[in-house]
Amino acid sequence: MANETKWRCGLCGYVHAGDEPPEECPVCGAPPADFTAEQPATASGAQPTQWICLNCNYVHDGDAPPDDCPLCGATAECFDAVEPEKPTVDAAGAAIEGTFVVLGAGVAGVSAAEAIRQRAPAARVVLLNGEEGVPYYRLNLTRFLAGEIGHDSMPIHGPEWYGEHAIELRSGTRIERLEPATKTLLLAGGETLAYDRLVLALGSHPFLPPIPGSDLPGVHALRTSGDAEAILAAALDGPCVVIGGGVLGMETAAGLARRGAAVTLLESHAWIMPRQLSEPAGAVIEGHLAEVGVKLRKQARTAAIEGNGKVEAVRLDDGTVLQARLVILATGVRPNTHLARRAGLDVDRGVVADQHLRTSDPDIFAAGDVAEHNGCLYGTWAISQFQGAIAGANAAGAEQVFANLPRSNTLKVLGLDLLSVGDFAVPDGSYDSRIERDGQRFAQFVFRDGRLLGAILIGHGPCHVAVKKAVETGQGFAAELAADWTAARFLELFG
Repeated sequence: MANETKWRCGLCGYVHAGDEPPEECPVCGAPPADFTAEQPATASGAQPTQWICLNCNYVHDGDAPPDDCPLCGATAECFDAVEPEKPTVDAAGAAIEGTFVVLGAGVAGVSAAEAIRQRAPAARVVLLNGEEGVPYYRLNLTRFLAGEIGHDSMPIHGPEWYGEHAIELRSGTRIERLEPATKTLLLAGGETLAYDRLVLALGSHPFLPPIPGSDLPGVHALRTSGDAEAILAAALDGPCVVIGGGVLGMETAAGLARRGAAVTLLESHAWIMPRQLSEPAGAVIEGHLAEVGVKLRKQARTAAIEGNGKVEAVRLDDGTVLQARLVILATGVRPNTHLARRAGLDVDRGVVADQHLRTSDPDIFAAGDVAEHNGCLYGTWAISQFQGAIAGANAAGAEQVFANLPRSNTLKVLGLDLLSVGDFAVPDGSYDSRIERDGQRFAQFVFRDGRLLGAILIGHGPCHVAVKKAVETGQGFAAELAADWTAARFLELFG
């Protein structure tokens, strides 16, 4: 299949794999004449060596796409060949040299280091990792909790990859101070590291609300592989309470329930995952949680975590007491901005970055959870990877632009496929919402002025790529809406 011809729709950009174009574009209805053949090779004619998942933006190295995306589960048909970045040159036409340092080895940091190496083959690239070991997919921590993957599936790249790409990976490194005036970093232990260009990909840390008793032994947050190990070690010792019903809380609760733990999930809102789901979509997820053994309490606000020397119970503000031997706080994250603040960079909620992801210092760039762009903190894996690649390329002399993108979340845990993208709220009559529910399969499309603004799909994995692209491009469907199409008809269109 990797050697099949790719046919790109000239109207909407949909890519079809096969010997011939489709009889009709499944996204926009364009005829075969509007498709252009694209051979699965780079522009230079060489066999592709990188493939991007059109669903979650995961980039795969190899002569062919993987059978399944290791992050979102999309099949090989959802991958497209990626043209490797060409090296950049300076004003005199010379290769870019110097020392490039990336702070943070999450997906934004690793993507930045990769982009710098591609753009500046002769440069020194240093990747500073605050954790021990090789960088890993933080997104997969909940899948690890659920037992769906093991330790061997966690690393972004194997340890040998960094040497092969001449990237100096320094793990277990703590940075004491950033000094832009002298372009130096002071590391723990007194070492000084000079740089020519710097990328801040410092990520975020768990937000721990001021709940009495939150410092008791047995209270955890889930942010690192060490956190996951500690949670697993205590998961079967007694009842577990997860506080926070967002994506992380839901995935954590479902994963521990699969392991056999007795789990109660607390959500202060009227339905689960309120930032990612509408109320009717939340009802579908609630049914799924019940099936896997998670007890959900909605509109539940925690008054205190109680215990004598260790966690014993969680008390709600209505007086209810829930027995607990393990409590997990999944109450959001905050960007790691302390180094940037102390260095005098512009910081609001995150490190302020422009359209090129350049900070207030022209030689420092920001990407991922720590970066604030046009007042927005994205906090999603796909955007972090995307921003990291742009920040790294621009640090090495490119001028790529990061534009605002609709928020999107893809979820695949315990056999559940979910996509939430764009704006699905319906605040007034100018919005048009179409909903289809069939058991645990659900679809909601939200339109305004004939354009698709947002969508929620549960159990419709094959539609993810086309729907996500339609929202991101603001695709119009005025004719279909005029014909009073149902959500089921739109599913047929995207599927």
